[in-house]
Amino acid sequence: MSVWGTRNGLNLDNLEVTTDDEIDQFLNDARKGRGPLDPGPLYNMTANSLWLYTRPDFAKLHRRMVAGWQTHRLDPIITAASFSNLHAYINQGWEIGIENCTRGLQMRGVTRAQLMETIMHAQLSAGIRGLECCYRALGIVLGDYVERPGPAVFPEGWAPDMQAFYCGLDPTTRELTPADKRAIDEWYAKTIGEVQRWVTVLARVDPISLKGHRARWEGGFRGALPTQMMPYLSSYHHTIVGNREGLREAVLLGKAWGMTNAYIVNTIVLAAYYFTGLERLDMLDEDIVTALV
Repeated sequence: MSVWGTRNGLNLDNLEVTTDDEIDQFLNDARKGRGPLDPGPLYNMTANSLWLYTRPDFAKLHRRMVAGWQTHRLDPIITAASFSNLHAYINQGWEIGIENCTRGLQMRGVTRAQLMETIMHAQLSAGIRGLECCYRALGIVLGDYVERPGPAVFPEGWAPDMQAFYCGLDPTTRELTPADKRAIDEWYAKTIGEVQRWVTVLARVDPISLKGHRARWEGGFRGALPTQMMPYLSSYHHTIVGNREGLREAVLLGKAWGMTNAYIVNTIVLAAYYFTGLERLDMLDEDIVTALV
């Protein structure tokens, strides 16, 4: 009886035997996945070759995980994880991954403006090192970026809404005015129901940096990506680095901006699965878990 079936040429029901034909079909599908003339790195072939030729049973167990996620019926542009993995690779400085994810996003209809908003979001945590990695990985790609005629398809209800970002900072002064502090606090209270401790602390010890950071946070997106991509990318990042409070803030923002529980859970689980191990989920506080089940 078939439970898992055959996927990408691999018979997932048989862990004990993997034929050369199975491996050949998987690697051939990977080679042709983005078109025969795609010059990008195909680590879907090289990395997968390692376990396909040495531990194909474990490779099949991984494909079972992927097959299980597909039963959630979430939109492929999110479950493919090219946006979130691009963000992670920028933070980790892995240039092959940066280019590979960019090629995958380009294939799905992601525009140059949408790609750059993702890179700017990653720069908030990756710093100048992240930009240098993007320069080396994508310098030529960005200059010759070809946009597909069909736009990228995002989950239902996901759309740009720049007004949701703005709290009303006073642009005429670099100082954090009392009105600025009140605007930031009110934005947090209204949007996610609480003011984050880091905001309160930074307002006391370095208010100019709080205002500067808030302006950058509001300015990273320019209306190309759906607003929900901000908490989506943040949730993925904070899961990987183990920032409990950062993840909590991202989850609350995601819920406030219309991310369903299914997408939030999928984001956290994929980040842990691919980068830390699912034991990372130990850091989820009970309030978040209760809200997501």
